[in-house]
This record gives sequence, structure tokens and C-alpha cells, in this order.
Amino acid sequence: MTRNFRLLFVVLALFFLGVNPALTMAAWSPDVSRFNGPGGMKVYHVESHANPLVVVKLLVRGGAGYDPKDKAGVANLVAWMFNEGGGDLDSAAFQEKLNYYGISLSGSAGRDAMTISMSTLSTHLDVAWAMMMDALLRPKFAKSDFDRAVAEQIAELKQAREKPGALASDALNRKIFGNHPYGQPAKGSLKSIAAITVDDLIKYHDEVFRLPTMVLAVAGDISLKKLKKLTTDSFTKINHLPSSLRPIPFAFTKKRNHIQHIELNIPQTTISLGGVGINRHDPDYYALVVMNQILGGGGFSSRLTKEIREKRGLTYGVYSYFSPLAAQGPFVISMQTKTASVAESKKLIFDELKRMANEDVGSEELADVKRYLTGSFPLNLDGLGKLAGTWGVIGFYDRGLDYLEKWPQRIRSVSKKDIRRVARRILDIKRLHIVTVGRTS
Repeated sequence: MTRNFRLLFVVLALFFLGVNPALTMAAWSPDVSRFNGPGGMKVYHVESHANPLVVVKLLVRGGAGYDPKDKAGVANLVAWMFNEGGGDLDSAAFQEKLNYYGISLSGSAGRDAMTISMSTLSTHLDVAWAMMMDALLRPKFAKSDFDRAVAEQIAELKQAREKPGALASDALNRKIFGNHPYGQPAKGSLKSIAAITVDDLIKYHDEVFRLPTMVLAVAGDISLKKLKKLTTDSFTKINHLPSSLRPIPFAFTKKRNHIQHIELNIPQTTISLGGVGINRHDPDYYALVVMNQILGGGGFSSRLTKEIREKRGLTYGVYSYFSPLAAQGPFVISMQTKTASVAESKKLIFDELKRMANEDVGSEELADVKRYLTGSFPLNLDGLGKLAGTWGVIGFYDRGLDYLEKWPQRIRSVSKKDIRRVARRILDIKRLHIVTVGRTS
């Protein structure tokens, strides 16, 4: 069953039962327990015995935004190697043991955070937890595994040179953020990857995995008592001192836009434009959620899709999104079209941006979007992985225990005036950077 069909089914079912979907949030989000672990780490616990599964998300300050300036890609490589051996086991033995017990263990590096993900049957929780802690406390970082990681990363970077979407995304990111840490390629460049050594990974690992910046979110078939014991017994061995990594500096919007074209011999041209957006604590956060849904985040119901795809057939898809990073992330609009239609497509996008900033949205349009956002929100919590992931992000960005409970109310409170204000702030054409990838028209 597709996501959209599931959403329609759920909302219609609740409607015919006479229940407002937005009022059922508590039923979709089980009670969460919050306590402090060793060294001040934040721990979130969602207990559910519906299935014999446990999902763990461990977030720590140390994503790609903290990479050394001349060694972009360090965080990504540290995360890549997270399950490549730990404790007394080398990579092959470690992987074999994970497979034997059906344990999933991996690392990933976003811009702000490094995330360790683990899932296991509750009957194997003790084994899985011990392996996760071995990878945290005693990682192997073997030279042969490091060389393999670098080789794979280099291969990915070379392949990305032929992908218009990747080229446009990286170039736009550099235009938006310039010398800011978010402007560096998250996976590094061929030059920066070549400069990274195993010692760089060891040093970064030691700096990042510090208790004061850790957030642990656990959901599933585990009691609060059991989680507290596991946390106390294992995490006390991790460094209690604050990391020396400085917070990522605030990102500012540049007043003058930049235009860049990347030549690539392909039948269609990728258009990406964007600028600095907001973070999760910004007063305009909920207004931007609603505005973005109307503009280009709402799929076939969005304005950009109706104007550019449905009315004129210039693209298969056009969308907008924003990433609310700690130091203000990007707001981006992206699409693909025939090279001959690039100028027309850009004009149509600009027309919609101006309309959003200068005209009130319709009352019915606003009501429909609010109904969708509040009604669909429970789908973000329909699994242990989503629950653990959501609470991990809530804890990492300090959103508060009432975040989920107040989401519907905060979305419903967004006014037409709020949308115009945030549109004028974020969608200023003079401050948006444009990157195109394709043939020269």
C-alpha cells in the first residue's frame, strides 16, 4: 500500500467514524520517558510490546558540518566504518555475527549530527547492544577497511559527476553557503578524500563521541528499567568531557544572487534554485512548513506542479523543500525540463514566488493544506524506526517533550499573514541562487 493511499485510507476512515485525525495524536505517539544518562546525555524511551523488536537511534554532534576545512568527508567515512569491526572482532567476524543474530547496525552523517542506528529482535538485545558499544568504544579502523571505504567513496564521487541532480545540488549548496561549513560537500571531494588518513578518522571519532552532546532514543520491546541499566552500565565508559568542536556558525543570506550553468550533454536540463532558510527554533518554522506545502512540497496539489506540469507539461516533477539545520539550512526548488523550456520554466517559478509573497493564499487552499498536514502527521510515527528517529531529532534539536502534542495546534494557528511574511523573507528572488545543469540553450 503506497504512502498516499495509506494516508487517504486513514483520514477517510477517521472521518467516517466522526473523529478528527489531528485529535488522535496521542494514540499514534505512545508515551515517551525522558531521563538523563551518564555525563548528561539525553535518553528517550518509547515502550511498545506489539512486536518483539527494539530500535535504537544515537545522535551526536559531529556531522559533515564539523569536517576539517581541508578534509571534507571525514564524518561520512567515520560513519561508513561504524560496523567494520569492534572489540575483539575484525570486519569479517563482526559482520558475520551481525548477520547471524539478524542485527542491523550502521552509521550515517548528516550536516549537524552523526547518527548510529541499530535494530534487533528483543531476544538478542544484549548481544546487539554489546556489539554497538564495541563499535563505539573499541572501533577497529583497520587500514584495509579504510582503503575500501575510500575506494567506494571515490567511485561514488566520480559517478556523481555524470548525475545532473547531484551536480546541481552540490553547486547550489556552494553558492548558498560559500565558505560556511555547510558549503563543503558532505561526502567530500576527490581532493579532500585523498588527504584523509586513518589517524584523521580516529581523531574525529574521539572528538565526536562525547556524552554531553549525545542523544539516545530507543523504541520497542524494552522496559524503562532495562534501558536505564544498559545505559548506566555501558555509556559510563565513554568520554564525559565536552567536545572541542565549536558550534557551527550562523549562516547568513547573501544580498546578491548568483547564476551558474554546468555544461552536460544530456537531453534535459536540471534547474535548482535556493537560498538560506531557517532552523527549527525560528518563529517562522510552522509558517514555512505550511507555505512550502502550498508552493511545492505538496506533490500534485502544489502550485508549482499545477502551473508547470499540469497546465503546461514542461516537467515530470517540480518540488520545493527546506532543511531546518542548526545554523539555518537551505530552502530549495528543483525541477528538470527540456533545454528549450528553461527560460519559460524559470519565469513560471519566479511568478509563483512573487504571487506567494504578494498575495494572500485562498481560504480553502489554506484549510486543505492544514487538514493534510495535521491528518498525515501520524504517518511519521507509524513504526518503531520512525518513533526512535523522531524522538532522537526532537532531543538533538531541543524541541521539547510537547513537540508532537502541540504540532496540530501550531500548524492550525498559521495565518495568511504569516505565510506572506515568511514568503517575503525566504522567497526573495534577489537572494536566491540559480544553478542549471545541461546543454547550453
